[in-house]
Amino acid sequence: MTLTLTPSLTIRFRRAADSAWHVIRTHTRRLSIISLSFLKMEVLVFKYRGK
Repeated sequence: MTLTLTPSLTIRFRRAADSAWHVIRTHTRRLSIISLSFLKMEVLVFKYRGK
């Protein structure tokens, strides 16, 4: 399931490959991705930055 809250913020929920707990953060100049995984669920937060 994907929720687009604003044009620059999107949240995606999906089933994780395993039940391990982890937090991963990735940043580029225009995109930030945060991945939270717990209880066989994964939440991805995409934050876009404009010019």
